[in-house]
Amino acid sequence: MKQPSSNPASENPRTRRVRELMLTTAVEILLESGAHQVTAARIAEQADVARTTVYRQWPDQRSLLLATIESLTASHQFDPPRGPIDDDIRTALEQLRTRLVIRQVREVFGALAGQAAHDEAFRDAQRLFVTQLTQPLVAVFDAAVERGDIDASTDWEFEATLLASPLLHHYLALHEEISDRLIDAVTERWLAANL
Repeated sequence: MKQPSSNPASENPRTRRVRELMLTTAVEILLESGAHQVTAARIAEQADVARTTVYRQWPDQRSLLLATIESLTASHQFDPPRGPIDDDIRTALEQLRTRLVIRQVREVFGALAGQAAHDEAFRDAQRLFVTQLTQPLVAVFDAAVERGDIDASTDWEFEATLLASPLLHHYLALHEEISDRLIDAVTERWLAANL
């Protein structure tokens, strides 16, 4: 699902700057006007570049949306897991809370949700968005597998989704703040059921 990044080290600096300008413009359009407005024509007009320049990087709206979501979420840095797993899970959930309270996350999720109901390109973008949010939990499980603390045969990406879901639901669907109590309850229930 994730599109490979087209940013080789040998790339022309001007090409890199133009791509970054187009992605910044795409994020602005997404936040201001919604996901359906993230089009090559709109980006070309707003960024003052040729439409062919946009198509050269992203040949269709799906690839353009995925690149926009990736650029929006990739800048957030997470603390690497150190163990034990219960501390790492709490830390990852706290980092998810921090990421969620950034204004753009709720707006992007809302912008994608309406379109995702009937358009595969938007579903792909929404999946990537949620996957990027749950990556710290996947990293926790990967590190625990490497330490031998948990079994490698379990679908840990699915378990990361299960852990993140109560926080995502609480914040994005119910529009309520995520408390330390909620993080503790989610962590403790998951640990009791799985370890």
